[in-house]
Amino acid sequence: METYALVEARNQLGQLVGRVRHGHEQILISEYGKPAAALVPVEELEELERLRDEADVAEARRREAERSEPPVGHDAFMAQLEAEDRQAGQ
Repeated sequence: METYALVEARNQLGQLVGRVRHGHEQILISEYGKPAAALVPVEELEELERLRDEADVAEARRREAERSEPPVGHDAFMAQLEAEDRQAGQ
């Protein structure tokens, strides 16, 4: 993966985007000598987003499986909140 300083990348942005789009390259952009951003093909970005979504779903399922109480439906939850509000108002 090639690295370009931000000023240089700005001056060559069109060329760099073409290399990423057509050559499926990845380009790192640095600012003050430190990595700041990357140009990656859209397909790779979409794959990263898909993997992140899958990880989020897996984590949600793991947490749900660890719950000691069964999940409460919306209507039951709203009834529970209303009962709590009535008790707090007494």
